[in-house]
Amino acid sequence: ITSAANANYKKTTKKITVTVNPTKTTLSGVTNAKGLKMTVKWKKNTVGKGYQIQYATDKKFTKNVKTVKIGKNATVSATIKSLKKGTTYYVRIRTVSGSFYSAWSAVKTVKITK
Repeated sequence: ITSAANANYKKTTKKITVTVNPTKTTLSGVTNAKGLKMTVKWKKNTVGKGYQIQYATDKKFTKNVKTVKIGKNATVSATIKSLKKGTTYYVRIRTVSGSFYSAWSAVKTVKITK
């Protein structure tokens, strides 16, 4: 940005950097699947290049946190394996575009019973 000089002020130039993060992805559902698995589904987001799914055993995402990376933005579901029976998992997702990340989605829960 450059301001013009006048009788009261000198000409000044200031550089401003603006970072635009991708839009948030909506988590549409998390279901218990047979074989100690869960299926995560979300709405397609064409803004980013992929997604990050994060799941944990507590709702604050501080214990037993794991992250799954999805490399294509056309993908709208994923199956997560090797879960513990009788455990409740908390799941959230965000959009990834290079080194920029959207905000996390709302958290959904699933209890592994199968």
